[in-house]
Amino acid sequence: MGIQMVAGANSCKGIHHWEEMHMGIIQRQGLKSSIISYIGIALGVLSTIYIYPHALEILGLFRSLVDASILIGIVVMMGSSVSAVRFFPKYQDAASGHGGLLTWLLLVSGVGFVIFLLLYPFLNSWMIEYIFGEENRKYADMAIYIIPLTLFLALINLLSRYISNFRLITIPAALEQLSIKLTLPVIVLIYLQGWLSVEGVVICVVASFGLATLGMIYYLMYIGELKLAKPVIIKDKAGLKEYYRYAWYGILSGVGSQVAFRIDQLMVFSLIKSQAAGVYSISWALSEIIVKPMRMLSNISGPMLAQKIEDNKMDEVKVIYQKSSLTMTIIGAGLFFLIWTVLPYIFIMMPETTVMQQGAYVVFFLGLAQMWDMMTGVNNEIISYSKYYRFILYLTLLLGVVNVGANFLFIPMYGLAGSALATCISLFLFNVIKLIFIQVKFGFHPFTSRIFPVVGFVIGAWLLTRALPESDSNIINLFYKSAVFTILYGSAIWKFNISPDINHWIDLAISKATTIFKKPKM
Repeated sequence: MGIQMVAGANSCKGIHHWEEMHMGIIQRQGLKSSIISYIGIALGVLSTIYIYPHALEILGLFRSLVDASILIGIVVMMGSSVSAVRFFPKYQDAASGHGGLLTWLLLVSGVGFVIFLLLYPFLNSWMIEYIFGEENRKYADMAIYIIPLTLFLALINLLSRYISNFRLITIPAALEQLSIKLTLPVIVLIYLQGWLSVEGVVICVVASFGLATLGMIYYLMYIGELKLAKPVIIKDKAGLKEYYRYAWYGILSGVGSQVAFRIDQLMVFSLIKSQAAGVYSISWALSEIIVKPMRMLSNISGPMLAQKIEDNKMDEVKVIYQKSSLTMTIIGAGLFFLIWTVLPYIFIMMPETTVMQQGAYVVFFLGLAQMWDMMTGVNNEIISYSKYYRFILYLTLLLGVVNVGANFLFIPMYGLAGSALATCISLFLFNVIKLIFIQVKFGFHPFTSRIFPVVGFVIGAWLLTRALPESDSNIINLFYKSAVFTILYGSAIWKFNISPDINHWIDLAISKATTIFKKPKM
């Protein structure tokens, strides 16, 4: 009995030590990558308010070409992106170049891209018909640029996932997200001056992603992990069989995910017109602000979850699951209500105010879906890296069908808001089913009692901010109402220590700010 008690105590200490060490890694990388992410958000918001409304058709074209390339890239990579994290723990060994896993992943992706090139002549007419539609046929010649865009976006995604295995996501995040945030506004401004044609805009966008790809390769060299050793998996029949099964899942799941949650923009572009797609894209970008921290957290925690699930350390998986849910609920709810508070002032400040206000409920429905996605934590990663990974595939494909059907139903009825409503319903169902599945299979869920005060604080802060008097200046309203909401909500979360992790970040930020502004003693 005594031995069991000691073993249990040691086990608890081990879990506590692991929690402190690994959550520390998540916090540090999360803080750095969040800074990168919010620099990108700031640039995106400024561009969204002052630049993109002047070029809605160009923005709609850009978004549609990129979304189409991402969708095709999932097939081209043949599951190598998701496999980069799933199989790294199995072959991790610096001396052997991690079993040549990177070499294998690049070979698989290369074969997929060659197949795509061979099939492109047959796919071209189909893409023109379904991506561009009748309203946007004048842009059909731009379809050829899907080829280089697919290559660059696929490589960026693959290398970013592979680098995340080394607990490094800050620089990849900057290359993957910040580079286009910097270059696209400049490209659009040059176009608006008449110095670039539509095709010139597309070429510059392709070049921007090409430079980001080169940056990713250079960074992999810099950290000493561009190791192209002979793939061990070729001689590992059992491993190869497992890889093929998982890669096939990755292809279908990735395509299903795009159809389920990103097809809305392509359908708006195809069923309405490119200007509407531009409005939708801007509204979508505003709602994306909410989910940015979740994507960073997933990139950091994904490799850790893969390792812990491989080692069957489910107590530690539960720790990450519940902490991710609480942290992301606080951030996601705060960002959703903050955006909804200041959205009217943002739209009024934009050119083409009446046109842009059509996107209000696009922001609402997509933002609501993003907030719920964050509240449910890293459920997708837990299932994907477990033996039940096929469940995600079946669920995603089912909801892809639901989303496409709902788009066809709601777009004629409600226009842009109808497409956002369809995606909101799909994402809500997606996460509810995953919550139930994890509870049934693993015996835990992400929610704790701390979520209730978070809901109370965020709604209270929103109602108080909404009741405040308004100035005649939209800029003043935007800044002072956002500041009041942030202070009310943030101080309540901090004062009541709802999340020790967030309090740690706040205390660290205050400490650094105090050090910087502290006057030296005479």
